[in-house]
Amino acid sequence: MKLRVWALIGALCGSISVNAAEPNVRTDIPEIYTVKKGDTLWDISSHFLTNPWLWPTIWQVNPEIKNPHLIYPGDQIHLVWIDGQPQLRLKKSVKLSPIIRIKDAPITTLREQLLFPYLAEYRLVSQRNIDKAPRVLGSSNRRGYMATGDTVWADTPLNVGESWWVYRPKVTFQRTMNEQGESEKIVTLKEIAILKVKAKTTDSSQLTVGRLRQEINQNDILLPEPLTDVTANMSFSPSAPPKDVVPTILGQVSGLSYIASSEVVVIDRGQLDKISAGNIFKLIRPGAKVKGEKGDYNYLDEVTAQHQQLGEIVIGEAMVIRPYKDFSLAVILNSVEPFQAGVLAVSPDRLPNDG
Repeated sequence: MKLRVWALIGALCGSISVNAAEPNVRTDIPEIYTVKKGDTLWDISSHFLTNPWLWPTIWQVNPEIKNPHLIYPGDQIHLVWIDGQPQLRLKKSVKLSPIIRIKDAPITTLREQLLFPYLAEYRLVSQRNIDKAPRVLGSSNRRGYMATGDTVWADTPLNVGESWWVYRPKVTFQRTMNEQGESEKIVTLKEIAILKVKAKTTDSSQLTVGRLRQEINQNDILLPEPLTDVTANMSFSPSAPPKDVVPTILGQVSGLSYIASSEVVVIDRGQLDKISAGNIFKLIRPGAKVKGEKGDYNYLDEVTAQHQQLGEIVIGEAMVIRPYKDFSLAVILNSVEPFQAGVLAVSPDRLPNDG
């Protein structure tokens, strides 16, 4: 595709790189697709493309579709070819008489009900900041679990009238930062409640319970109001990540041993690695290991000095939904098998065993 066309697409769709793969049109595409309630841009593009992460390249910007994020249930989409390139368009409808049309909310890239709980309730915080954060001391009446109506004490004097968010540490992840072995630790925190400072002493604070998601425990962590807006933006565009960035899936945010579709994970790359929301990764794991002489080959469970590594296996796709400085949250879009931490994430247009 000519550079001027890519430049136009980049300007209109936001974040597709000029070296992205070409969209692959399915052979069984529908003549007309009617948008259903609950559909996402990913769902619609999956009906037309085998690589739906490239949907921004086929949404034709025209008077009918000024913004693909403003497509509504009931709208009809069809595929056309312009100068040899596929484009999705909104089918024009003829209005026979004036009617009042009550529309649902416009569709989004991914399902909000799938991701919002993670974006609203989970945060990644460095271990250094965790170590310095205020902690819940308990309640004067020795309650092990504190809820609405209870008075909670914290081990730090805080300003009267301030609101503080209560979080519970779930999982600690580690990333090796350089060849010297220096590492950075990040902790996934789940929001438990919001407290308001009622009074303070020289070394503690008295707080009342506001919003409560779960009962408060001793040693839960207090943090100030999140700097990032917890209202999830589900309208970001899928995009190719930097090709030389190959993150590792560190684990599921709440610590589950096995990971599958629709779950949110932590990866060991972030904003400093030029990772951004919407980046799509292909998930791969190494193929089987084989050892032996011709006619006597056997599979191996462990790496040995002499073995042959068979080709890698693609097991799914993931999309970054919230990048932090050195780490990111990503959602598993699909997986062909449950997997564990350690799976690699590569650019979706990378060829098998290509670097």
